[in-house]
Amino acid sequence: MLKRLERDAIRADLASIEALLSATTEDEDPVGWLQFNQRREMLAEELAAAGSAVSAYAGVGLFFGGRPVVGSHGIIADFATKAVAEFQNLVSNAFAAAEGVVGARGPVPQRDRTKLLITDVARGSFGFILEQADEPQMVDSQMKQVVGTAIDLVYRVGSPDQEAFESVAENVERRVFASLTSFFKVLDDAGATVRVVEDQREFTLDRNLVTLGRERVEAVEWVEREETVTGILYLLPSSRRFEMHPADGADDIRGIIAPDFLQSVTGGGSEVRPGIIGTRRTVRLRVRDIQTRGQASKSSYVLLSLTDQDQTLLPPAS
Repeated sequence: MLKRLERDAIRADLASIEALLSATTEDEDPVGWLQFNQRREMLAEELAAAGSAVSAYAGVGLFFGGRPVVGSHGIIADFATKAVAEFQNLVSNAFAAAEGVVGARGPVPQRDRTKLLITDVARGSFGFILEQADEPQMVDSQMKQVVGTAIDLVYRVGSPDQEAFESVAENVERRVFASLTSFFKVLDDAGATVRVVEDQREFTLDRNLVTLGRERVEAVEWVEREETVTGILYLLPSSRRFEMHPADGADDIRGIIAPDFLQSVTGGGSEVRPGIIGTRRTVRLRVRDIQTRGQASKSSYVLLSLTDQDQTLLPPAS
């Protein structure tokens, strides 16, 4: 079970015990009083342990409400199947995007590594607990980071903050954005709400926010192209950002670094190889011109590679 949900369950049990204790006295029911106090102490210890424990592997709770949910009895199967499948697609595409640029069509790379299991069913606002299929690890798994990214994208698309959504439209891969569109469409068509829970946070998208999210993703229009630019190049590998000062005096260009290019210039480490940062370089950029309804058009940039000529200047990987 997710640690947050485990803590919530323990707190609910603890509140019930406190209510029972407040309804009686030690003189009225000495045996019951003793048992309840022992139970309270045990729950307090469990809560302290659950509060300090941090899971190293991926898990998320998706709790649905609205029209597809029939009280606490159940959920419409067709909707549940589609909603979980679209969230799984989002995770798989986000994983592939973290590994490198994702093609607009064709099989999703390494999809088998991203499978989530339904490990529990929660009632109330009917929902599912999804966890990664492989064994837990001592450190945060890559899947945990990717599931966290997917959750953050869902939050940003449905957030009242327009800038939070715009950062998604500017930076995510086209296929990841398509997965977000499909997920919000399934929710909105069904008249559903969703509460998303992970170990460190939770949020709820009500009907208004679900509809807002769908309208946003469906209103985005963009055109992508590639271009080469020559100038002084600066890289920030820790934040996966770059800055380019064009040689022709045009405005500075800022954006994100493609994962596979970052791998090539760092060798998988945290430092860029010597002779690149602060030097004159010709780079290949993916430029995305974005138009959203009611907003001025914007352009975003992804650094894909150095040109072939400049790549020969790179020191060999050690």
